Amino acid sequence: MKKQAYRSFATFLLLSLIWAAPSLYAQSSPMTFKIPFHFNVGKTSLPAGDYTVKPVSPAALLIRSEDCRSSAIVLTISAQTSQVREKGTLVFNQYGDHYFLSKVWHPGNNMGRELLPSKLERELAQNMSKPQATILTAQKR
Repeated sequence: MKKQAYRSFATFLLLSLIWAAPSLYAQSSPMTFKIPFHFNVGKTSLPAGDYTVKPVSPAALLIRSEDCRSSAIVLTISAQTSQVREKGTLVFNQYGDHYFLSKVWHPGNNMGRELLPSKLERELAQNMSKPQATILTAQKR
């Protein structure tokens, strides 16, 4: 009896996640940013330029330059704030002249995505003081 109840609960949970994931994913449309500095996304280093940020799954983001020469796909975790953002926002952790994409906030809600720090970012964080936050807002298409 316990096994059947567990299977029913597991099935319900799985179906709930499958149902909820597309609706959360659909809320996020591509956003365009002008990034004026060289930056890191996970293990990938990207040059300054115009970029599109868009979800490719409920847990992954694609960051791609407008000329399609530079890109990165990164896994993220959910982030939430009490403040609803009017525009899409990128938050970078800055250590000296090193910038690391840290958070992506979606316009019109308080939900976003957070990137886990890379090995390089963790090493810089150990050797430097608290990072300075650099915030960029999305451009209109």
